[in-house]
Amino acid sequence: MRAMMDRKFRTHAVSGTLKSTLVELAMKEEQIQQIVAEVLKRLLPRLGANGTRGTVIVVFTGATVGLNKAIQQVRSLILSGFRIQLVFSQAAEKLYSHVVVNQLAGFPHLVPLNASKWLPALKEARGVVVPLLSVNTLSKLSLLIADNLDTNLILHGLFMGKPVIVAQNGADPAELGRAELGFHKGPPTLTRALRERLQVIAGYGCLLTDIDRLSVDVSAALVEEKDSQRGGSDLSAAPQRLALNHAAKIVTATDVLQAYRLGADLRLPSKVVITPMARDLAVKHGVCLLRE
Repeated sequence: MRAMMDRKFRTHAVSGTLKSTLVELAMKEEQIQQIVAEVLKRLLPRLGANGTRGTVIVVFTGATVGLNKAIQQVRSLILSGFRIQLVFSQAAEKLYSHVVVNQLAGFPHLVPLNASKWLPALKEARGVVVPLLSVNTLSKLSLLIADNLDTNLILHGLFMGKPVIVAQNGADPAELGRAELGFHKGPPTLTRALRERLQVIAGYGCLLTDIDRLSVDVSAALVEEKDSQRGGSDLSAAPQRLALNHAAKIVTATDVLQAYRLGADLRLPSKVVITPMARDLAVKHGVCLLRE
């Protein structure tokens, strides 16, 4: 009996020591995170994170494909000089808002958007950015349904004529990440429906892009917006124009804006699909769409 009591005592002692060690490690990790955040606050403004390029509203919807890349793109926007107001849909709030907030800890010019003041915030913002587009949000946008904060911001941003830049990966049927999750086994009708909805919101004015190009295309779109307000730009006035090869099966407004920013035309495959917004912007900015 005494030996059994001794073993129990030793077990409790070891358990108590282990718990104490884990608590200490957690406290140390929290302290390290606080130190890192403080270092970032002091260092990043010297690297370009000065907030001088204005505010963009970043809306995370419930898609999960490309989450880490999305966080990297938000960091790039901050380092490019933008101020960020963060918004999470209800699904995104439950799924990964804490991950995003933790990964962005210490980055300056980053605040949550006040939901009760979304309209004044939208009026002052230079544009709306959607790093992760869910199928649910895509479907609502295509039907002009604005029944929550995230769809309200996106649709009313379009109504105001503001640039709305959307990384389509989360809802793109051709996205490898969706296939890795097993979302590629549905009937062709579903795939076609997703593509049609993407074309619909592109027609509304959303600039569809890939998550890897998001921060670059945001900068290009906002430069184009500023130039339009000034009455034009000489970005496309180069005496010799390049012709960029476009290998994708669809030409979006973002592709045209990128070519315009580089002072180039686009050379396209014979069966490529050109969105209405892309065609309008090509005419507006003198970007020639050259079919093979």
